[in-house]
Amino acid sequence: MIGLDDIFTRLETALEAGGIAWWEMELPSGVVFFSENKTNMLGRKAGDFTHYTHFTHLVHPEDYDQMMQAMEAHIGGKTEYYETRYRIQHKKGHYITYYDRGKIVYNDGKVTKIAGIVINMSEKRNLK
Repeated sequence: MIGLDDIFTRLETALEAGGIAWWEMELPSGVVFFSENKTNMLGRKAGDFTHYTHFTHLVHPEDYDQMMQAMEAHIGGKTEYYETRYRIQHKKGHYITYYDRGKIVYNDGKVTKIAGIVINMSEKRNLK
């Protein structure tokens, strides 16, 4: 019988192999939780990020407004999902492209967090 730890390890391995990571952002605090792969893709350490602003200041200036508008539209109930694509700076200085998609999580009818995934699209462009 496969235990939950085994299933979790298999899922994390599969996500990492696909250049995918999961994330959650508590609302309204902005505190974030995520798989280690999200920061690994940026060449950074998980401890560098505890609040969503620790990620957003790395977003390419040309992509920042549309990313925030997508989040605001979802939180405001205008879209079913938060969905966007943006460039985010790797520790070495270059930018990678993330496809980011999330959904509001309700608890007792109240918005408590948004949970989602990011996919490293920079790697996908090299496929033939």
